[in-house]
Amino acid sequence: MAKQMQLHEYLQTVPRPISAMAKSYPPGYEGYRHTHGRAQFLYAASGSMRLSFDVGCWLVPPMRAVWLPAGYPHQTDAIGALEMRTLYIDTTGLGLATPETPSMLRVSPLLHELVMRVTEMPVEYDELGQEGRVIETLLGEIDWSAIHPLCLPAIHDLRLRKLELALRKNPADSKTLEEWSKRLGISTRTLTRLVRRETNLSFQAWKDQIRTFAAIPMLTEGIALAEIADALGYETAWSFTAMFKRVTGKLPSKYTLAEEQARKN
Repeated sequence: MAKQMQLHEYLQTVPRPISAMAKSYPPGYEGYRHTHGRAQFLYAASGSMRLSFDVGCWLVPPMRAVWLPAGYPHQTDAIGALEMRTLYIDTTGLGLATPETPSMLRVSPLLHELVMRVTEMPVEYDELGQEGRVIETLLGEIDWSAIHPLCLPAIHDLRLRKLELALRKNPADSKTLEEWSKRLGISTRTLTRLVRRETNLSFQAWKDQIRTFAAIPMLTEGIALAEIADALGYETAWSFTAMFKRVTGKLPSKYTLAEEQARKN
């Protein structure tokens, strides 16, 4: 742990605009809440990760990255086996129009290759040579336009937290709003109001988001749609597909194809 902390400190202060690190995490790895002195570009070369911070919890699928401003508290967890690539970027003097808040970004095939290349370069690379030109190309390839993340909002009400934990542990749970109201000891009207206040969603839409969170890791692992549908409490693959597209705007196969593309690259 001490060596890891020393490496992180070194990467925050190295006299280069970008420092990079490659790390592998086992399935189910849970990180810890921390911050960095530099802004961070988080990218999963393969696998998916879950990022938690004060605005909620984001699921980061293949071919997506997360931009975190310097000093922003966060926790990174692995969903399945994760190959993570991190760029620590000193934005001082670079003239980049970087987001001021956490943002999810697209990763093009070219940007994927550039990130992989930079993590293989010496930390104190030659800024005036070919390595410096790679850095310039990478920065020019990043599209800073934020895209809507698949997220679960931060829950503050203790009763709603209990419900969220139960649904995340068992996304196939089919109990109705009325049944959950009785279990939590509150009225249906109160539970409806709590869900709307904390998530800005209906109870069913919130459940659909939680199920989608559970589905994407299974999709990227290549599990058949029928098996995923059964694990999430759907009678058919078609009904699961309809829900998934309603939540994400994409068919489940789009996430499978993106993961396969990332692995090939």
